[in-house]
Amino acid sequence: MGTGEAFVRRSSGLVRNISARDALILNVMFMAPTAVFVYGIQAAGIYPGVNLPITALLAIPISLIVGLFYALYSIAMPRSGGDYVWVSRTLHPAIGFAMNFFLFVGLLSVAGAYIPWFALYALAPILTFNGYPGLAATLSTNEAMFVMAIPIYLIMAAIVSRGGKATTRTLTALFALVFIGLVVFVGTLLAVGHDGYVANFQRMTGEDYGAIASAGRAGGFTGELFGAATLLGLTFTYINFLGFNATIYAAGEIKDVQKSQLKAILGSVVVFGIITYVAYEVAYVVMGGDFIQGVGGGAATSLPLPFMTVLFRYATDNVWAFNIMMLGWTAMVLAAILTYVAITVRFVFAWSFDRVLPAAFSRVDKKHNSPYVALILVVVVAIILQWAWIYTALLRYFLYLVFGWMIMQIIGAISAFALPRRRRDIWERAPALVRSKIGPIPLFPLTALLTIALSVWLFVLGGVLYAVSWLWHSSKGIPLGLAYKEIPPE
Repeated sequence: MGTGEAFVRRSSGLVRNISARDALILNVMFMAPTAVFVYGIQAAGIYPGVNLPITALLAIPISLIVGLFYALYSIAMPRSGGDYVWVSRTLHPAIGFAMNFFLFVGLLSVAGAYIPWFALYALAPILTFNGYPGLAATLSTNEAMFVMAIPIYLIMAAIVSRGGKATTRTLTALFALVFIGLVVFVGTLLAVGHDGYVANFQRMTGEDYGAIASAGRAGGFTGELFGAATLLGLTFTYINFLGFNATIYAAGEIKDVQKSQLKAILGSVVVFGIITYVAYEVAYVVMGGDFIQGVGGGAATSLPLPFMTVLFRYATDNVWAFNIMMLGWTAMVLAAILTYVAITVRFVFAWSFDRVLPAAFSRVDKKHNSPYVALILVVVVAIILQWAWIYTALLRYFLYLVFGWMIMQIIGAISAFALPRRRRDIWERAPALVRSKIGPIPLFPLTALLTIALSVWLFVLGGVLYAVSWLWHSSKGIPLGLAYKEIPPE
């Protein structure tokens, strides 16, 4: 069968016009920097005693290892569709499509969650603290959120329809706003200091700061660097890092993909890690780690929203400092939605190019080189899922997105071992970097193995702990395995 029969046409129609810097910013915005202002409080409630700044530092090397695997694979097969293309060529097309379809629905579901974030966590606090609580309440209704979702998706579609370069330029502008908001957050808190924050918080809220901090300490906060809660909380922070490899799905539009993917994927991990660490560390130093633990545990009952964005409002009487910080946070939410729309369009395009979907979905606008039919489908699906998110419980499965993401990582890594054997033609054409070795150890399979291990590291840790216990008991002459031959007594 010739190439013209296997694919819908001999050329994808996409243009490589995304630079390394553009790709790096796309990854960072896909990861949603400063979303940790919300996730940090949630983590404090889930893992009492967690040291959030340390989790950010620990997540960086883990993400770099997994990121290197994805960068190398994308260099070996630099095509739009990412791991869908890899897995479908090495393991089976059905496996590749199934995992990519899962991510397609998952990402658009997350976009559906970010519309309420935009309304409830961004617009509502800004309006409330600027003297418009009634308007904030109106825009917080389900009906208002669904109505505002439609123009938001249409604006995102208009940007994406102009091509990859227009999308990345928009993301760059939004990243600048996020960065300005972060600078205001950090600068204001450091200028106020811990004592100033405590005094301002108590004056503005009427809450007892000391009681909230005491509740945090009673709830498990000790300030230790590497306690059990921090190691468990690391899993939550690593989840915040997911998305550093988003550009694998747009690899067919990235210039000098070998250098660009390494810079974009590994660079985004470092940038996001620094943003997360700085935000957490400054909040811990000024607001207080025990205070944040207490808020996460529900001790601050009078606050409208127990997130770091709202906690920041009580640092100063300057409402414009709050407004600028919130403008940056709002830019983060909108940028994340834009990246999800742009990336899922590449999913649909890749499926159609392989004829899994009708060929019409791979049509590309000749002027802007954008898959416009795929874009229409994505927007329609996004609006349908938005309705489902707001008005039904159908998307509760969203809670399992991270579990599914780990399964995807494992499948992708397994396919890497099959690549040299099942697709030797692709393997032998891969750049030397992909086939390089560290001493006698091939680099690409090593990163794949580490990706599998890091995807199931809690299971691995459990196995290691059991092995240590078995060895210790064996040294004492106690046969640990003997207990497993019987049911425990009542």
